[in-house]
Amino acid sequence: MSRHWHEATATGPAPDQLPAPDLPASSAPIRVLYADDNAEFASLVEATFGTEEGIHVVTVGSVEAALEQLDGVDCVVSNLDGSTPDGDDLLAAVRDRDETLPFILFTVKSLRDVPATTFDGLWTDYLEKNGLRSLELLGQRVRRLVAHQAATTTAQRGLAAAQAAQEGIAIVDPDGTIEFANTVYATRLGYEPDEIEGRPWQDCYTDAEADRIASSVLPTVADDWRWTGECVARRKDGDTVALQARIVRLEDESLVIVHDGDAEQA
Repeated sequence: MSRHWHEATATGPAPDQLPAPDLPASSAPIRVLYADDNAEFASLVEATFGTEEGIHVVTVGSVEAALEQLDGVDCVVSNLDGSTPDGDDLLAAVRDRDETLPFILFTVKSLRDVPATTFDGLWTDYLEKNGLRSLELLGQRVRRLVAHQAATTTAQRGLAAAQAAQEGIAIVDPDGTIEFANTVYATRLGYEPDEIEGRPWQDCYTDAEADRIASSVLPTVADDWRWTGECVARRKDGDTVALQARIVRLEDESLVIVHDGDAEQA
């Protein structure tokens, strides 16, 4: 669904606030703020892109109007491409408020005419405006960018939860490198987290235990997705400690290793 208001040629009341952002994730549409000082093309957007299932579009015609509607949006699409005095200001204004809000510059300019500094990280994209086909591509770009941002947010929340957990937790890449270790996991083995990240997981165990895990535990994890038992870990100073552990294999073949505590305390 879509609502449209343009300062120069109003076709209805000024846009009110976008739908409440606390809808369940499964039913909430992607909330797109479309900024364009071309009322005719904005109407075309309303008639095509704005009718796509799962996308809710509000169109505005200036930077000022866009900033009034910014709260609660999932993606900003801007056709204020610099040909007007305030055309380059919207991205800067959005980044002042939110450095990771997906933003797509949708413009008649070719990519070579867009300053490289416009692309300020993962969350700014570009699409050349070129008729109805570009509107089809715009929908794809919006969905991809919003999905990427949602996945990143979920991952960040997961890592924050792991960091706050009372158990020691490490995430191991498919190549066997420790990608993340929370403070409990690292300090239990005598490390700082940044000392243990980037190491092979085998460094955390005695040689015999690493061989046992590789030959017996990991095949079980590959078949059944989860293993629970005792293991002998090796601390940074060379001492050993028996731990109650769980190992889970993820779909991308990463491993999550959980140290629940000393085996004698389990």
